[in-house]
Amino acid sequence: MLKHYYFFYWLMALPLFAAAQDQDKPARPAIGVCVSDDHITQAKDAGFEFIVPSVSSYLKPHLTDDQFSDIVANENLPPVFACNIFFPSKMKCVGPTSNMDSVLAYAKIVFKRAKQVGVPIIVFGSGGARAIPDGFSKNLAVKQFTQLCIELSKLAQQYDVKIALENLNREETNLINTVEAAVEICEQVNMPNFGVNVDIYHMLKEDEPAKNILKARDYILICDIAEREKRTPPGVQDTDFGAYLRALKQIGYSGGIAVEARWDDFSDQATHAHRTLIRQLNIIY
Repeated sequence: MLKHYYFFYWLMALPLFAAAQDQDKPARPAIGVCVSDDHITQAKDAGFEFIVPSVSSYLKPHLTDDQFSDIVANENLPPVFACNIFFPSKMKCVGPTSNMDSVLAYAKIVFKRAKQVGVPIIVFGSGGARAIPDGFSKNLAVKQFTQLCIELSKLAQQYDVKIALENLNREETNLINTVEAAVEICEQVNMPNFGVNVDIYHMLKEDEPAKNILKARDYILICDIAEREKRTPPGVQDTDFGAYLRALKQIGYSGGIAVEARWDDFSDQATHAHRTLIRQLNIIY
């Protein structure tokens, strides 16, 4: 486990990335990667500045508190910007079988451990968990989901944790498929620790225009990225992310962008993906 209590000080400093920038320009975002346990060391070697592991692999909500506390820290790993895959697919967030008490009890463990090890953001993707069951009212599902997000935000606030709602394309879920829809939920939730994970891959899949990033400017906590066709990492199909990256610069975003991709060979592709994204960002920033 990593204890990065000062992670945001590291992020705010960013002189490593901004030394050559004019003071009135946003710093180039830090580049990280969503990884499984067996690729964390390789991620560091490839040059990624932070990692985004899953909730289940890093915060281990299935373990008891004592078992979790016994896990030895490894301070040689990159900082953990966030954890993703918040809820398992079987834990339904909307629909006739959803149980808010159970969801909140699980979330409390996650938030408590995130605070314990210094993880500042939990990404709420979880397409299966939030999917609207067949035959269930979409309007009712949106109301259920919004109320759940309000309660989750209140709970997370007790542990100084932020929640980033991720836009997911229609192949992965039928609820909140665009950044625009995620912003609408944020406006309804109206909590300072509830924001958006802008996923550019899902924006591409949904043909969502880059200008919608401008609408999310007050809510963006983290960004994800991958190429559209097969969710390959940057550089495989030479995708130009320029329009989306320019939108991020326009709003002054200098947080983190995480590569969340399907890898054929992580060790072989990771360095190229990192360099490709850095090159595109440096042109814009």
